[in-house]
Amino acid sequence: MRRNYPSLVSNTPGNKNLLTEKYVLDARGMHYRELNKKIRELAENGVTRILLKNVRGQRYIGDGITNPHLVIEIEGVPGEDLGFGMGGPTIIVYGPGQNAIGNTMDSGKIVIHGLAGDALAYGMRGGKLFVRDDVGYRVGIHMKAYKDKSPLVVIGGTSGDFLGEYMAGGTLILLNRKNQQTLVCGASDKTLATGIHGGEIFIFGYQLPEHLLGIGAVISETTKEDQQKLIHIIKEFASDFALDPEPLINRSVIKIIPAGSRPFAKFYFPSYPVNTNLKPERKERTSPCEAACPAGVPTSRFLRHIRHGEIVQALELLDEVTPFRYSCCGFICPHLCMEACTRGKLDFPVRTAELAKRYRVDLPPKKIGNYQGKIAVIGAGPAGLTAAYHLARLGYTVAVYEASERPGGKMYQVISRTRLPLKDLEHDLKRIADLGVNFFTNTRVDAAKFKDILKEFDYVIVAIGAHQGIIPPVKGKENIWPGIEFLKKFNRGEKINLGEKVLFIGGGDAALDGIEAALHLGISPQNIMVIDIKTPSGNKTQIKKLEAMGVTFRYPVFLEEVSKNSVTFKNEIALKESISIDTVIAFINEVPAFDFLPPKVKLDLDARGFFSNPEKTCSFRTSHPKISIVGDANSLGLVTTNIGRGRECAREVHALLQGEKYTPLSKEPINSANLHPERFSPKDPSLPIEEECWRCLHCGVCVQCDECVQACPRNAWKRVGEKFYLDETLCGGCGTCAAACKGGVIQMVPR
Repeated sequence: MRRNYPSLVSNTPGNKNLLTEKYVLDARGMHYRELNKKIRELAENGVTRILLKNVRGQRYIGDGITNPHLVIEIEGVPGEDLGFGMGGPTIIVYGPGQNAIGNTMDSGKIVIHGLAGDALAYGMRGGKLFVRDDVGYRVGIHMKAYKDKSPLVVIGGTSGDFLGEYMAGGTLILLNRKNQQTLVCGASDKTLATGIHGGEIFIFGYQLPEHLLGIGAVISETTKEDQQKLIHIIKEFASDFALDPEPLINRSVIKIIPAGSRPFAKFYFPSYPVNTNLKPERKERTSPCEAACPAGVPTSRFLRHIRHGEIVQALELLDEVTPFRYSCCGFICPHLCMEACTRGKLDFPVRTAELAKRYRVDLPPKKIGNYQGKIAVIGAGPAGLTAAYHLARLGYTVAVYEASERPGGKMYQVISRTRLPLKDLEHDLKRIADLGVNFFTNTRVDAAKFKDILKEFDYVIVAIGAHQGIIPPVKGKENIWPGIEFLKKFNRGEKINLGEKVLFIGGGDAALDGIEAALHLGISPQNIMVIDIKTPSGNKTQIKKLEAMGVTFRYPVFLEEVSKNSVTFKNEIALKESISIDTVIAFINEVPAFDFLPPKVKLDLDARGFFSNPEKTCSFRTSHPKISIVGDANSLGLVTTNIGRGRECAREVHALLQGEKYTPLSKEPINSANLHPERFSPKDPSLPIEEECWRCLHCGVCVQCDECVQACPRNAWKRVGEKFYLDETLCGGCGTCAAACKGGVIQMVPR
């Protein structure tokens, strides 16, 4: 409802004889461009008073208008950049304002009857901005006096940090109407008026702590001329908001002015000290995306090659890490790299799944060694195949034994064809086979077969995964079908009869694959229920999609009994509930089946049946000198986790066979404090995937941009080809190169 606010029209200079009837414009639902176009048309047609009703976030109201006789009144909340570049009008907002009010304003007046946001009066060079209540951060930044104009900003309440930052002219008044003694002008050290080199700031009713005063700012005595000017301004402010001016005037006041015209002069060469006892260290570090990837995919270094047009080198780099760059990264990976991506703090993460599909590795696989030795791998899942791939690249003779009819492990047997189409998995499997890896499918290894393999081969890697489904220990557990058996049967195309109603126990990604299979078999979404003892851990987007189709997810729910046609459980409010059901499928967990291992090696298994190294190190070696165990047989993990394990297992086996010491790959992640995504500009999500090499911030990776070379004030850095050279006799340790390095490759260290 409109309140009776004091009118500014009568005391607006030159306006008395030009008043016309107030034009009322309902802005409800209008796009900001349409609204501003209408305001301009009205002003050009001689309308001098406009009342905007139902304003809801429209931006740029009053932008660039130069009519000094125009008065715009606003009911509602205008959007950002109110009065941007304005030159003359008066704007009155009967309510709060948002960010960036009065930016680059030239003349006129803006009155806000409430709170306002951040970065008000940025670059303002004339006119007046009155805000009745509190404001946010960086108000008055870069305010400046221009020719005969001097901007005036009056804040009735308090402000956030960096008030008057880099102020170059004008007057900024913080009235602190409630005489607060905390958080009046921020709380961070050296932020108040930091970098001020012109203008003046007045703060009322506050004992200013010394630590708040910024670089280049000093406290000054107020003069009689200051007092007279302040009285005049406060009376105008009080009149606009129907306040009593006397309590605002009769208080202590602090005046802040610049100490000089160059507050940061000492930071620049040649004023910078000759030697700070620091020097720049140029060192590439692990990007957040690579550090987060269990497989260690070096996305940032990959995109550096793409950026330089080195497509073959980029693909060969990926070949050093994983044989499943296409099928895993492109289709089934949860993309922990995207969660860690620094670019995501600015707009959206680098699109790694699309990159994997766009830059599919179609190069013939390349052997990088000619080492002798025969290695057997038992199990053709992600870990076993990755180990086989890396050892075959080194030149070893590798044989893989697989109980199923095809290699791939859970990628083939369990993961749905919708998530990972078979042809895309086979693309990567073929590249492994092309290295000369021999596959023996439909070959289940028992104790006798394992004994023969140990005799025939120089080393054996056991990577059988975890394919024995766990059934909850409840009454009637014999009526529960292990989820892994259901998915294997479905993916083999066998006939399955689930009845009409299906209950899934567990809500992880494997269960989601099971639901997809049930839907494919014709089960209605409304007849599918998922229960879990906790919040389902599966893909949240997929869960929402299934819920929208009609699938029911319930948690926390605790199963108690299963019969042939019903289940009983304790529901979300701990009450017993029974429902009719035809099939119950459990996706809880799986364990390995190590029945073929020698008795001595079985002693290395933990109470759950998983392998753990006897010496509790990161090694995959068992107590038997020729056997390593890797993959889900260590502990259940993502496909990417097992790719990383398989690679390390291959490195360890290679070192063992060559009589060398095994050293696990180590990563030195770059410190996020050395990364500055705010220095970059947001990009449009519709950019083609080929542009990702330019969107990537290349954290911890040098892209030879030469900004460090160009930034050095003493020309201490030189680049020859891809190598950088530092002349320490010229370097003063100023850190300019480190500040210029957007990837954080250069950091300052003691000399």
